[in-house]
Amino acid sequence: MNLEQRSIARILSTGHAPNIVAEVASDLFARWSGGPLRDLVHLGRYVGSVRQSPGDACIDALLRAAGDTQHTAAIAALAFTGGLAVANARALAVYAALAQRVSEETPQHTPLCVDVAAQLGNARAVAELLAPGGHVLRALVDWALGDEHVAELITEIVYAPATRLAEAERAVHCIHAMAVAQAVAGELEAGQRLENMLSVLESVLHRFIADRSSRPLWPVIVDTLALLYPSVLHHYGREEPPEAFRTACSLVVAHGSDAAVRTLFAGQPSLLMGPGDVGGMRTAVVLFHLDIFEHMAASLSARTIDELVLPLAARYADRDVLVYPGAAWFESAHALILSVLESRSTHELPSLVVWYSDLVLDLYLDRLISPQLLCISYTAAVHATSELSVAWERVNKLLVLVDGFTASGGVRGEVERAKRGELLVVVAELLGAVPLELLPQVMFELERRVGEGDHLLVDHCMGVVLDKVDLARKPVLTKWVWQLRADSKFIGKL
Repeated sequence: MNLEQRSIARILSTGHAPNIVAEVASDLFARWSGGPLRDLVHLGRYVGSVRQSPGDACIDALLRAAGDTQHTAAIAALAFTGGLAVANARALAVYAALAQRVSEETPQHTPLCVDVAAQLGNARAVAELLAPGGHVLRALVDWALGDEHVAELITEIVYAPATRLAEAERAVHCIHAMAVAQAVAGELEAGQRLENMLSVLESVLHRFIADRSSRPLWPVIVDTLALLYPSVLHHYGREEPPEAFRTACSLVVAHGSDAAVRTLFAGQPSLLMGPGDVGGMRTAVVLFHLDIFEHMAASLSARTIDELVLPLAARYADRDVLVYPGAAWFESAHALILSVLESRSTHELPSLVVWYSDLVLDLYLDRLISPQLLCISYTAAVHATSELSVAWERVNKLLVLVDGFTASGGVRGEVERAKRGELLVVVAELLGAVPLELLPQVMFELERRVGEGDHLLVDHCMGVVLDKVDLARKPVLTKWVWQLRADSKFIGKL
């Protein structure tokens, strides 16, 4: 402080004449220009720490002078009363009223509210005073998203009873516009700003998403999360996203609807494009949607699955995706398809079983997926159908391949024997997946192909019977597999 400011501080903190204290304060607010506003916060805090008397008339005079300020003087008064409120709770109401006015007239100065709230250590009490009208919430989102402490204050304002859905919607649309602008520019959000944006979205979801009138907000929030996902991947990686992001995703999955998903597709062109047409950070946006839809498959209509979700998954489930955009997209697409198979009746999606089982079998034969993934995927596809002809055709396709592998010698023979064994393992898994009417036929065909020394296959059959078949087929399968084990050709080998 310079000499003049020291004199002002002395009068405001120790003066006994309320009219003089008020006049000095009014003059300070009117003449303050260009100086750091945080100096006024510190001054207010100092004055409040000195004037602790409950009946101090000079405090009342100071607050009246601050409340009467206009325009730029109100900004200085906001800073001063904020500091004063830190030390003297009587100043809080005046500070909140000034914050409301400043956030509406000159919102770029609203970050002062964040500083004061952080110093007060009671963001909830401050938020309840700042919430009415939505001006402070909107200004904080516009001007303070990079501030270290803003997430807590915004969260408390969103939860404040006075905050209405319309005000929270404006905040979400503002963040969405920022995310769109960053995506168009091909830029990533900074770490602190990203964290705060995610916290705002999470708090809005927690407070309002169960409200039926908030349904139009769901596609906007999901699209915003998707647009922020490239920044999440950059700062945190795929395995450990921030808590606010995980919670927000869980909430959108829990409260999504079929109509909202269709709206989402209509507003996100990259979801309707092939991988080769989606470039840059937009590929991460697609990855986000693949992961979200995986957890929503059970709640979507057959029409939405068939027209929108499965075509998206199919574009990213083929071999070319392993080259671009990469394995993560490939894996997420297959996880989405498996989720559909596990949660839907294939009467609604009749072509899915044949298409997907053919796809994974071709990928396996070309050595692009592991035997384990083939086993999981092929079994899930067969398990999803109740049509006997389709299920048997899928089993028979494997059997034909098994029989096609010859017992030739050399390296080729070793490879073919390995593939034969891997495919027979898949057939063994189908003991628990085919319709019950086909079980005797699958048992017969599998037993015919169990050769001497195939004790590992028999053990695998036993594992399937113990862990993966339902009660209806367990007795007959248990007897059957024990017969295999007791067969003379396996004695001494098991």
